[in-house]
Amino acid sequence: MLLNGRYHRMIYTGSLMLIAVSLPLTIFSTSVAQFILLGNWLAEGEFTKKWQRLKSRPAFLVFMGLYLLHLVGMLWTNNLNDGLKDLQIKVPLLMIPLIAGSCEFLTKGELRRIFLSFTIGVVIASFASILAMARIIPVDPGDYRNYSLFISHIRFSLMIVLAWSFAVNYIFIEKGPWNKAEHIFYIFSVIWLPVFLVFLRSLSGLLIFILLIFILGLYRILRMKDPVTKFMLLVFLLLIPLLSVLYVEEVIKDYYTVDLIDVNDLDSLTIEGNPYLNQTWRMETENGHFVWLYVCKPELMREWNKVSDIDFDGRDLRGQRLRLTLIRYMTSLNLRKDAAGFRQLTPADIRAVENGTTNVIYNKKYSLYPRIYELVWEMDTYRKRPNPNNHSVVQRMYYLDAGWHIARQHLLFGVGTGDIPDEFRAYYEKVNSPLTENRRRRAHNQYLTFAIAFGIPGFVIAMFTLIWPVIKTKRWRFFVPFVFLFTMALSMLNEDTLETSAGATPFALFYVLLILNGISKEEEKEEEKGLF
Repeated sequence: MLLNGRYHRMIYTGSLMLIAVSLPLTIFSTSVAQFILLGNWLAEGEFTKKWQRLKSRPAFLVFMGLYLLHLVGMLWTNNLNDGLKDLQIKVPLLMIPLIAGSCEFLTKGELRRIFLSFTIGVVIASFASILAMARIIPVDPGDYRNYSLFISHIRFSLMIVLAWSFAVNYIFIEKGPWNKAEHIFYIFSVIWLPVFLVFLRSLSGLLIFILLIFILGLYRILRMKDPVTKFMLLVFLLLIPLLSVLYVEEVIKDYYTVDLIDVNDLDSLTIEGNPYLNQTWRMETENGHFVWLYVCKPELMREWNKVSDIDFDGRDLRGQRLRLTLIRYMTSLNLRKDAAGFRQLTPADIRAVENGTTNVIYNKKYSLYPRIYELVWEMDTYRKRPNPNNHSVVQRMYYLDAGWHIARQHLLFGVGTGDIPDEFRAYYEKVNSPLTENRRRRAHNQYLTFAIAFGIPGFVIAMFTLIWPVIKTKRWRFFVPFVFLFTMALSMLNEDTLETSAGATPFALFYVLLILNGISKEEEKEEEKGLF
């Protein structure tokens, strides 16, 4: 041991704080912090004492079994390179519980500093996204996902939910003691993070948040003794899903409210006397207006090439055919696709088309309406013209279908740790999938990925390593651990949560800190009260 134990402890907690604040901001410093964490653990020595601690904490050992399962899965893997890459990605699932499980448990104060660091990182990342939405930070505005600058917008939305739970916990449950700045910061976070979640337009994160609020609210209301108060609050709570459904229903209604036209009474010529292309058999719409009515491509080409450096027959900045983007955008404004209609476009409209924006609705950066409208459009367009490419929800249906077929063919042992990408590629080729090469991806379901990799027995083992420690520690009865478990369990339904470093590291860190870290005597007394 080169340093005094006190300094090793400071480096240990400091490394965890650096990991926490870096998670929503930068993979680089997250990785650096993990190297510091491991180096400090090795330099501290005292491995006999550490081993004795680890042996006395079976929940840590069981959780580490998830990584060991992936290691065993290398025995029947053909693609060793992908297998080793997968093991490298999942190193935090072994390293973080190994180090935390062999060290003295983190105190309440140390945990508080780590969680505060994480919340600060999330808030900073949200401010950066707002700057991108305001075009102060340049990003491609044609895709709302680009507003999450540092990590996947879905994973960022999950971090927002978790950071919000830390703020709620420290303000309303633990209730201090606080310094003034910390107190103000957490009050701001409780208000700001749900608002920003709407701006981010991640339906996965927002749906999880709404379900979480509903379940927690229902739990608290049902425990109340005053029947009048209980009834009134229950009615108010039920308004949350009701209003959400009505909002979505309104978007769908708007989408399917279309112009009434008489195909025998359509103008055939533009103001300039050029013929319109009126494809009355094509049913695509934008904002209820038919896309393929009143189209005069020669006039559009002439006018467009006067004002833009992107050729009319070229590609917009999202790689889409520009003329189709322009026609759809003008339709959304209920303009005829001719010279007269084009002249009604503003410079901002021209920039939007160049950036790949296909509907004026998508210019609303701080509204959830465009994301729901886009989802309805994706499903409707696929129904009319079955092409899954560029439709994220439809693509996920293809990924799940491919995953189920592969899993059913390898029920006993699975395909091994490293062969999953090869199996998906082979399946897509075998069925001649309509998905383009760059969109032929994995299952986007962590549970299914376990089954594909390890078969049914391995799936059971994987779930045991995740569920048994929760049962053993009973941490699910506390507010923040419950939020973490609920969020992760749902996210694994539509994401391969543990298949990237940006997913495996936060999962390992917060599973260890929220589920496996020891419970103080004060918390043991709180546990008797149940969930928060």
